[in-house]
Formats: sequence, structure tokens, C-alpha cells
Amino acid sequence: MKAIIVVFCMFYLSLMSHSSIAQPNSLTIALGKEPDSGFDPIYGWGKYNNPLFQSSLIKRNSELDITADLASDWELSKDKVTWTVKLKSGLLFSDGEALTSDDIKFTFDKAKASASIHDLTNLDKVIVQSSTALTFILKHPDINFIDNFINIAIVPKHIYAKGYGQHPIGSGPYQFVRWDRGQQLLLALNPHYYGDKPAFEQLTIVFSDEESRYSRLMAGQLQLAAVAPRYANLLPAGFKLWSIDSVDNRGIAWPMVKAKGDIGNDVTSELVIRTAVDMAIDRDILVNQLLDGHATPAFSISDGLPWGVNLSLDNPVLENPVLDKAALNKPVFDKKVASSEKLSRAKQLLDNAGWKLTDDVRQKQGLKAEFSLYYLAGDSIREQLALTVAQMVKPLGIHITPRGESWENIYKHMHSQPVLFGFGSHSASEVRYVHHSQYRGVEYFNAGYYSNLSVDKALDDAQHALTWESSLPYWQEAQRLISKDRPWSWLVNLKHLYAASPCLDLGEPGIEPHGHGWPLANNISQWRWICH
Repeated sequence: MKAIIVVFCMFYLSLMSHSSIAQPNSLTIALGKEPDSGFDPIYGWGKYNNPLFQSSLIKRNSELDITADLASDWELSKDKVTWTVKLKSGLLFSDGEALTSDDIKFTFDKAKASASIHDLTNLDKVIVQSSTALTFILKHPDINFIDNFINIAIVPKHIYAKGYGQHPIGSGPYQFVRWDRGQQLLLALNPHYYGDKPAFEQLTIVFSDEESRYSRLMAGQLQLAAVAPRYANLLPAGFKLWSIDSVDNRGIAWPMVKAKGDIGNDVTSELVIRTAVDMAIDRDILVNQLLDGHATPAFSISDGLPWGVNLSLDNPVLENPVLDKAALNKPVFDKKVASSEKLSRAKQLLDNAGWKLTDDVRQKQGLKAEFSLYYLAGDSIREQLALTVAQMVKPLGIHITPRGESWENIYKHMHSQPVLFGFGSHSASEVRYVHHSQYRGVEYFNAGYYSNLSVDKALDDAQHALTWESSLPYWQEAQRLISKDRPWSWLVNLKHLYAASPCLDLGEPGIEPHGHGWPLANNISQWRWICH
């Protein structure tokens, strides 16, 4: 209790020391990575966060409930293939031009025709009924199609052209002022915004790496910044740490097929190798020692979500006839089983499968159990996870060489070497994108070329279910099947950390998806300056 009182007094005194700071008109913040392709929703901007410049038909609130945005009403037909959407009246873009159904149709047609991260293959056509009403015709029922109404922000038909993402115009809470690439982004309030206006008239969003961001924070140049766990206990005096739950996970995607050209890997395509690695990874160490408790253990892409399954209690290994059941008589993720015992079982598993230890490296028919593990350079969390996993599996005789590279270089190797990725969405559709054979080699989704017809069927059944509730058992069945194949080794679900001035109240942030810091802006209209 004494410690709590001391901390409270320190925070109160800190707040009092800022009480003379008047309400500023602007904020200088550092949220996340600068988007390479600019601020164009057609190519992914705003899929995981408030797009700031633009807005979408509907959105999710802090409780993840769906609420109105540009749309006032939306309804799905009884045969589940037609969505009817009605817009609010009097909508304007930030340049004063009217936003109508034509802009909605243009945006979806453009996204469907473009090679982007939005999957609109099931969209047959969009029909404009009036300036404020339109229908979306689907090829077949897709209970998750509504996610596209949230994820695709609307662009203006009258000015959209090549390069739009460099100087966007939209209907969001802020309007674009200037983008100094590699340095900063300047925004001002959109005078025509129809929703609750943010309290700050101007935003300066600074782009920098983790170390520079922390240095700027220490120098008093930022009022808010996303911080890595290694800086959480080293914040400037008076700054408040906001720890926000997320579904943002980190895991290793395994190449799942035998090597042929630039695709596949003869070592990681062996189920016994992937299983042994999974057993050797001590997730409690990753969470509590590596990330100082700013995470939770991860066992799937959707831990804790309605469409997820509790794989920490399941025992997929015992159900797989390929593996030696006699060597494994307890769940892989069972916390009651000591790490040393799991390691011992993993070694026995490899021995039984013919992977013999020779000169500290497992070998089978001349093939050595060694490979690279790619991660994004400059991301300290991914780097620490990659290095630690490599050390954890070393006693098995499996040699992993961590390699920090740019996304451009990772893209060249991700079909033949494991990659430490991050995913995590408010939509069950991501389970499909990452595991369905339809997405083998598509963008970063199914990078390992995973394919299982039973999984595909379960995912298809989930997508075609007539109601959201009836789709849930199919999503869960798919993930139980996936867990037996182990196309991924999931490591941790992150808590997103932000350092903020004690005068800045961030309201009630919701559970954040994957999104490199930007999702914090989802409730930007709630942000307030509480010092006077």
C-alpha cells in the first residue's frame, strides 16, 4: 500500500507540475512505421487503423461492436448475397465536394481491380440506387464480407489518380497538409468532418526508428510515442505508460513443402522438426523475461477471440499418427510439464523419426537440421524473439541462423525460409487468408504454401455460413485441424505500449489489432488535454 501511495503522489506532483501547461492546439506524436505506399486505402492504408484522412462505411467501437460511420443503415438480404447500404446525408470530402454513392462504388471497383491486400473476389458488382443508397451483390454468401465495409476507406472519385496516396483527400477527421518523407506528416482538422471532432486542431506525426523515438521522447520533443518493451521502465519523469491489450501476435511461418526452385524447404517441411521446435520454445520465458510481462503466450492466430480455440489445452500431437505416441503422453503446451521434460520429449521425438545427432547437428539421410529465420531489421521485439528461439532449440541439435532484413529482401526468401511475422485482426477472415491454400504465395499471407483440403473445406464452410453464430464452429474446427499440421509456431500476443504526457488522456482505447502503432488513433476523437 505504501508503494502505491508513493507512486500516486509522484504522479499527482507530476500532473501538478504540468498544470500550468495550457491546452495546446497541436500534438507532436510518433505512432508507427511510415507506410511505404503512402496513405491510399486502395492499397491497404487504414485497414487496421483509423485512416485519419478518410473514413469508411462502418467502424468498430472500443468494445468491437459495429457502429455507423458514413453509412446510416446496412442490411443483408435473406439469401445472404446482397448488402443494401444507405449513406448519411450531407457528407463532404475535405475539399468541400460531396461524397455520394458514386464514390463508394468507385472505391470498391478500384480496390477489386487493383492488386492490393483487400480480397474482393467474392464481390460481383456494386449498383448505385441513388446518391445515398447502393447495393453490393456477392457471388455467394460470405458472412465476413461486412469486414470490407470497415477495412476499405472511401476515396474521392473526382480527384483520385496515380499518386493519390502522396497527398490524400478524404472525409476523415483530419485533412492532409504535408508529408516530408522519412521525417514527418502534418495534419489539420477537416472542417467538413461529420463526426465528433478531435480536440487537437493540428497533428505532427514524426517518423523514426525505436531508438530515435525514445531519444526524442527524452528530449521532450514528443507528447506521445509508441515504445518498445525495453524502454517501458526507462520513460522520462512524469510520462505515463499506457499498456493496451491487442490481438497483435508474433509467430514463425514455416515453409511447408519440399524444396523446388524458390519455394519450399526440405527441413522445415518435416512435421517432426516443426513439432520439436514448438516443444522447445518456452513461451513463459519469452513473455516474462524477454518482454518483461508486456505480452501473453500465443498458441494460435486468434487466441481469446470468439472464433479462436484454446489450443493450450488441446493435444494435437497425440492425434497425429506420423509421430511416436509413446514418446509423448502429455499436451505440448501443458504448463504442468516442465520445460526440461518437453525438451527431453522433443529429443526423443527426433531420435525416433531418424534425425540423429552428429557433431551437434541433427541429420537425416545427409540432410542437416539447419536453416535461417528472417525477421524485420530494426524491430527489437522480432530481433529478440528470433535470437531467443534460436538459442532455445539449439540443445535439440537444430541450428537456426536469425537474419534481420528489410521487407523487400524478406519477400524474396519467405517461401523457402521461415519468417517471423506479425498478424492479428478483429476479423475471422484473417484465419482464412493465412491458412487457406487459395492464398499460397499471395502477398505475405500463406507464405509457407500450406495446403490441407480438410482445412480449406472448414474455412469455406465458415465463410458460407448463413449467420455469424453458425460460422464459429467451422472457424474453430479449421484451427484444430491446422494445429495438427503446425504451419506456424505462434510465440506471443503483444501488449502495445505508449508513453504519453501526463496531461494527455487517451480516453478508452479498444483492443488493438496488428498495425505497427497506428491503431492507437482509432479513438482519436476521445483524446483530451487534462491540464489547465
